[in-house]
Amino acid sequence: MLYSFVTVLAAATLSLASTPSGFTPATQNPLTVMFGKTDGTGGKELTKAATANAPTLSTSKKLEGKSFAVMMIDLDIPTDTAGKTNTLLHWMQTGLTVAASGAGSALTVPGTVKAAAPYFGPSPPARTPLQHRYTEILVDTSAATPDQLKVLTDAAANRQGFQAEAVLTKAKLQDKVVAGNFFTVSNAGPAADATKGGAKGNSTTPGTAKGTGSATNPGKQTGLPVKGEAWSRQASGMLTGIAVVAAVFFAL
Repeated sequence: MLYSFVTVLAAATLSLASTPSGFTPATQNPLTVMFGKTDGTGGKELTKAATANAPTLSTSKKLEGKSFAVMMIDLDIPTDTAGKTNTLLHWMQTGLTVAASGAGSALTVPGTVKAAAPYFGPSPPARTPLQHRYTEILVDTSAATPDQLKVLTDAAANRQGFQAEAVLTKAKLQDKVVAGNFFTVSNAGPAADATKGGAKGNSTTPGTAKGTGSATNPGKQTGLPVKGEAWSRQASGMLTGIAVVAAVFFAL
């Protein structure tokens, strides 16, 4: 009976960790994200060096679709307004296809398909918040029209302030998110804005990564919860999940 309780608790914890609390569109279906041999799945803390190159993606359950898109978004870009954060698109790849891998699905990119937003790795600046969440969502685009896909690729041109839910809603793909994940990367600090009363300037420079884009100057918050609130919600959600599992356990 104890073994059953631990198994159920572990499953509940994993499901809560697929996308961060407060992020939409949310999903409880886990996306496996591997940076070489480094597992970036389920909210793990990774290093800047480990995440420098684009990861490989897979799912534990077989995907039914034939074409997919992945988005990776930094939810914690600092701004010049205390307590407010912005978002930044780190990667958008369309045209992903499925290669059978046992009971699950491994995702690959045909060599002729270019990224809508080429990958550049996490590099949190020495500004608050020092820890950034990087969220990945997998979207089934099997039935998407060329016009729907164009909405995605056009949106990828503006990395700063990228709002996944708004983009997917415009493309009428908001209900096609099939898996998700997030990991964190931190700057060791100290935070310059905390010690000097508010450092300004660019916090992310995608132009230095593989020749893509130009320097990004994060702007104001665009609807996402601030970091402390989001983590508070996630902690609350996890406690609720544990309470539910505990109730099941004592009922056995």
